[in-house]
This record gives sequence, C-alpha cells and structure tokens, in this order.
Amino acid sequence: MPTYHDYVWIQQYLNTSLSLGYCAALIPRSTPAQVLSALGADENTQSEAIGIAELGEVMSDLTEQPETAGAGQVVAVAAVGDDSTLLMQINGGSFAISEELMRPLLSDREVASHYLSVNADSQFIWWSNGTRVAEFELFGSSPVVGDDRMVDLILDVGGIGIDDDAQGYAGEYALEGAFALAEQITGVAVPASLFVEGQFMVAVVPKSGQSPSADVPSEASPRKSPAAWSEVARRYKAAERIPLHGVMFRGRPPGGRPSVRLEFWFKPRTCIRLEDEQGVLFLQNRQKQTWFRTDGVLERRNGGYSLDIHIEQLLQIHRTWPYTPFADLRPPDTTGREVEVDGRRAWEFAMPPDWAGRVATVAFDAETGIPLRWADRTGSHEISALETGIDVDDGFFSGP
Repeated sequence: MPTYHDYVWIQQYLNTSLSLGYCAALIPRSTPAQVLSALGADENTQSEAIGIAELGEVMSDLTEQPETAGAGQVVAVAAVGDDSTLLMQINGGSFAISEELMRPLLSDREVASHYLSVNADSQFIWWSNGTRVAEFELFGSSPVVGDDRMVDLILDVGGIGIDDDAQGYAGEYALEGAFALAEQITGVAVPASLFVEGQFMVAVVPKSGQSPSADVPSEASPRKSPAAWSEVARRYKAAERIPLHGVMFRGRPPGGRPSVRLEFWFKPRTCIRLEDEQGVLFLQNRQKQTWFRTDGVLERRNGGYSLDIHIEQLLQIHRTWPYTPFADLRPPDTTGREVEVDGRRAWEFAMPPDWAGRVATVAFDAETGIPLRWADRTGSHEISALETGIDVDDGFFSGP
C-alpha cells in the first residue's frame, strides 16, 4: 500500500518547480496522446519538455506565444505505467479540479485530482465513473465531503492534515500524501524518475466550445510588414524552439575585462555546450545539471564557476524585462532598422530600459527572429557562423 513516505522525494521540488503551486490528475487506461485527443488539444502548438525543471519554461513559453495566448489552458501530460497518464499544470492553473474541463476523461474509470495554489488554497477530488464521490482540502481545514471511504484512505496513506501520523504541523506532508492517495485510488504510481527525466507533452486545450484556430491570416486583414515589431516578436518567440550552433562574441569597452569568443551549441530549452580553444568549457543538460572545466578537467558543478559569456542573455533576451510580456515591449507597428550581422539580414530596434535602467539596441534575424546582436553602454553580444535546426543528441550536453 502506498504511503506518503513513498513520495518524500517531492520535497526537493517544493521551493523550485512547485513553489508557485501545481495541479495534477492521474488518469488510468489512457495514454498521453489519447488524453490530449479527448480534450481537443491543438496538435499544431504541442511542445516537449524533459523533466519538471524544463516543464515550467515550456508551459510559460506556450502561454506567451502570440498564436496561443488566450486560446485556452496550457496543460502537460506524461506517461505513467503502461497505459496511464499524469496531467499537470505548474505555476498556476486549476484545470484538473474543474469538472467541466475534466469531463471527457472521467467516464469508466477512477480519477484522482489534487491542487495547491501559491496562496495555499488546496483541494483533492476523487471521481469514480464520471461522478464526484469525495473531496477535501489537503491541509485539513474543512471536513471530507462525500464517500466515507476517503477518510480511511487518507489515514492509510498518512501525511495529510487530518492524519495523526504527520510530524510537526498538520498537513506537513500533504503533497506527498496527495500523490500517495491518488495512487491508492487509481492504482497508478508516479515514479521519482518522471520528474527528473520524464517526457512531458505540453499543449493548449481550447476553451469550452472553442475550436483550435488555424494560424492563417484573414484575407481582409492588411499584411503586416516583416520589419514590424509584432511580426519580429512573433518570430522571436517561435525561434526559442530552434536548436542552434554558432560562435558568440562578447565585446567590452577598452580598459576593462578583455573581450571573449566561444563556440556554442543550444538545444531548447536548457541544453547548452560552450567550447573555447582548449575544448569543452561548460555543459548544461535538459535536467539543468551542469559541468564546468576546472584546471583542465570537466567536472560536475552546481555553482562556484564564472562564465565570460552567458548565451541566454542573448538567445533568451525576453528575460531582461521580466515584468513585461515580450510582445508589448514596443508598439506593434514599430519598424526595425535594416542592418546586417555577419552577412545575415536583420531588423534592429531600440529597446526600452531594462530592470537596471540600461537602454540597448537589439538586432533580430529577419528570417528566424533569433537575436543576433545586443549592444548597450557596457558592451555587446554578437552571433556569427549561425546554424539553425541542428540535429544533436541530448547526450552531447552531459559530462562524464
């Protein structure tokens, strides 16, 4: 019988991936593809994430895509067991506890859903053959409603607010207990390896009664200039999914630290490989594990190293303005200045001040929207010899 002790591995995610809340459901006898199909998810907007560390970035990215923003809720699904599915949202969302949204997945099976918000609101629901049979709050602030069997199951798995087995304050292990209780109800276990290296499919589920919209411009709509900010921002967000290889140069003003040049490989969303004239300098894989060369030896490091080039500062430049949606940084009809960066045509824009009050210009590749150059008073970043859509295995980004 599963207990909350079987899920203590979740503790390591409480201050990282799950810190802003989560929503989850275990759905037996349905594969991830079948779940997305039943929900009417848009196949054209699906993305992949490996592990929960990457999942938040992928879900946020899909939420912000111009073609999907406001189209519905973004959900992630992953295979558990032979033919079952874990459905999740993190950093907000309550899809799995909405009976209206979950209805296509509820008939002829036991389904368990649980939810915790950043404000500590919580809920656990047990559906049986399409009927809500019991529910309660994870931290025991209200009684169990519905089938009396739920109380016995809660006491069996332990850790949840009404349980005497929890150490410290009531509900201290409520999340662990919720996952154990979901396994007890559905018969489907969530392994720790799923959060580390499991494959999640992320997709937009349209609002009730709304069909996924095709990204086809109306004949009546005026054609936008390819140099317009709205078009460049759209291409930039789509480019976050393109694997890249090239050389990045960081230039600095005279009299300061020397300029530096590194060869890089980037595979969305977290894979990075940096090399200099001595060989591999830095690696980061999809699980955000990192390796750094020290005294000529590449070794696993979680910190304590310094890089002269952080390629995310350019390739994921939207993070420079964390409180403003990227598409809103410039008026949509702002036209970029045509420039050339290492032989590639680009549109250059004067950007608004960043979080530190610095202003900069950024040149975006006219074809892909990839930022090719970023210059401000502290120096510049520039990409040359750019290759797009490269085919490299995930193992290329992991060290010994």
